Amino acid sequence: MAQNPTGYSQDAAAARSASFHQPMNPSCGTKVLFHTLARLLTLHGYQDQVYHLGQKHPPGFEDGYCPVWEVATALLPARTTTQLRINFQREFHLFALTASSSAAGGFRAQLYDMKKQYCPGAKPGVRLTARGVNFSNLFGAAFNPAAPPSNGGAAWFLREPHPFTEKNAQALVVVQNQDTGGASNQIQVALYGQVRRFNYPD
Repeated sequence: MAQNPTGYSQDAAAARSASFHQPMNPSCGTKVLFHTLARLLTLHGYQDQVYHLGQKHPPGFEDGYCPVWEVATALLPARTTTQLRINFQREFHLFALTASSSAAGGFRAQLYDMKKQYCPGAKPGVRLTARGVNFSNLFGAAFNPAAPPSNGGAAWFLREPHPFTEKNAQALVVVQNQDTGGASNQIQVALYGQVRRFNYPD
């Protein structure tokens, strides 16, 4: 039996997992249906279902990048809508989304990449959500009546980073308060990503 690899690198962890848990449905079997949450995958196979780890230097992780949270906040009365714009630093790569709501009704949201084009020559603006999506579905957030100010969810990570690499990149966040109560709903949408340092040499 081969000796298990040691160390804390990604490759070593994947090799150890593969040595103990051989997958019953290899990823190359494209015509085989399998349940990705069942214990039929290696550790690396599990991770690959969530995020692409095959690249040693995926976009947004190169030298000269640093983490950043970009936040859009609104205080909306019942059943009202507003638009919020976020201007990004250079070469922002979106990794994760999260949000919070202070009212039980929550809110719906739409996201747009305002500078990207569907094809060359087209009008700028790419929809990241085709319609308004309930915040619990889009951001993984939930409402806890016991502690309204803290309502929100753990960050929901994208499988691949979404690059906002165009000049003067900007995101448009459209939020609609779904609550019908008398109190205003404090809504916050947070975008987590990596951005090129402002003082990084060209």
